[in-house]
Amino acid sequence: AREIIATKLGCESSELIFCSGGTEANNWVLQRVVMKWNSANPGKKCHLLTLSTEHSSVTNTAEWMRDLGMVEWGQIPVDREGALKLDALKKLIRPETALVSISHGNNEIGTIQDLDAIGAICREQRVLFHVDACQSFCHEPFTVKGRPIDFMTLSGHKVRAPKGVGALFVRSGVELIPLVFGGKQERGLRPGTTSVELACSFATAVQTWDMSAVDHIRRVREYTISLLKAHFPKIEINGREHGATLGHVLSFTVVGSPSKLLQRELSNLGVACSTGAACGTGKSDASAVLLALGHDAERAHQIRISFSPTTKTAEIDFFVERLKSAIQRADT
Repeated sequence: AREIIATKLGCESSELIFCSGGTEANNWVLQRVVMKWNSANPGKKCHLLTLSTEHSSVTNTAEWMRDLGMVEWGQIPVDREGALKLDALKKLIRPETALVSISHGNNEIGTIQDLDAIGAICREQRVLFHVDACQSFCHEPFTVKGRPIDFMTLSGHKVRAPKGVGALFVRSGVELIPLVFGGKQERGLRPGTTSVELACSFATAVQTWDMSAVDHIRRVREYTISLLKAHFPKIEINGREHGATLGHVLSFTVVGSPSKLLQRELSNLGVACSTGAACGTGKSDASAVLLALGHDAERAHQIRISFSPTTKTAEIDFFVERLKSAIQRADT
């Protein structure tokens, strides 16, 4: 199983550590890199940089460490489409910067970051580079081979494996403090009995992904955008409509119609969608990602839908018709 996933990622099997998923792996990298840097530099405080549109497993961890006095935390700004501003990254890096952590593909709006350009800056400045690829692994044709990446987070259920399994890529030669201590499983970095069933299920899921599946999802997304724009003049796509964006995620805002109300109406009409990522459930109406793009609080709300290799255009037709009804109900 490890060899199958490593081959897909373009790394050595020895560079892949199984874990429970993306949240665990992100916490692991951020906390342990900061601890190691502080231990090696007594009297100084580590500096951490993350993207302003990051997943809560990154931002909440950074905030927690900052509040404990472990780290100084900076956030790299993005443009209106959610792309990292390279000039800003260069200016924000300083001698105490130990790690830059970014998501390859945004979990809400789908914008894909330029890993080579970001990694080159990190290498030049001798800063470790961590990539959260939970949303992009298998959904985008990329590998880590030859790229300036030190850590990469993977999630099983994002590629249709069972929940509860993921992996962390640790580049050969890069040291990482163990997550917990105990036995020698997973090279002693994550001791405890490994779930063979979950690891094998993850590998089996990875093998089902090829370019035909990716191309199908992209076509469904393009079809959805064209239909939405044809029927709803008040719809605005969040992030990029085309180009460097994930094919399985689409975020849009119906200007003038509250997304929470629309989502509730759509749910009653048999449509599964959300107003953000699962990690944001129960938070305020405004999306932190859309606020980072520069939208004001009144505009920073969304309907987020996603697609899989089994999604059919007939389901999109069903969704669009139900959206018409949901908007009518919301407006009344």
